[in-house]
Amino acid sequence: MPLKALVVDDDPVSRTLVSRALEEKGFSVLKAADGLEALALTEREKPEVVIADMLLPKMDGMNLCLRIKENPELAGIKVILMTAVYKSPSLRAEALSLKADAYLEKPISAEEILKVIDSVI
Repeated sequence: MPLKALVVDDDPVSRTLVSRALEEKGFSVLKAADGLEALALTEREKPEVVIADMLLPKMDGMNLCLRIKENPELAGIKVILMTAVYKSPSLRAEALSLKADAYLEKPISAEEILKVIDSVI
């Protein structure tokens, strides 16, 4: 059975690019456009990894990460946060303090995403 990944990004182009890279590697890919939809999908589908943009409608990526990691049923799910906007070292530190498993700055290549996923799973 393929590993499940959830890709969360309100930008359809970014969401599609990351999803395609994962599908080509054999992942079963779920997609969400906002943080609340992502949390509901995570609770229902329990993917192995969530790759989420930090700047999302309805619930940002950091709060999504926090909600996943604080839930004992979901805490083992790996969360990778990515951003094109929040590039300061303090925000990277904050994301990692919320138990994000990785933090990436856009633009991100498919190879980089797959390498990071391999390292956290």
